Amino acid sequence: MNKKDLIRKIVEKYTFKKRKKENPDSCPCYNGTKCHDLSDEELICLFCLCPEYQYDLEHIEGGCKIDGIGKWFYHNAHPTGRIWDCSDCSIPHTKEYVNKYLNELLKNLRQFNPQICAYTA
Repeated sequence: MNKKDLIRKIVEKYTFKKRKKENPDSCPCYNGTKCHDLSDEELICLFCLCPEYQYDLEHIEGGCKIDGIGKWFYHNAHPTGRIWDCSDCSIPHTKEYVNKYLNELLKNLRQFNPQICAYTA
């Protein structure tokens, strides 16, 4: 399988529509309100935990590496009393972003160990 087909297959597997149908109990959003304002076909759930979320271990909180889309959500159960809420951002859930991210990831994996992704050239 070439890299393009592999990425297409991953993207298809993680659409909100497919995940909701095949794994209805794995996410509260599958049976309620969606987390992002994208169509069921365009919303890709692969990066439910965003790769662009920069977590600061020293301060036990994070923020967005993209462009700061989001807001603080205040909750007393969190050690700092606040968590970065990215629900207004849909960038990492688009097919375009997922394709770009996976292409970069596979390229980087091949640099470290060509045998890992030899079939995805």
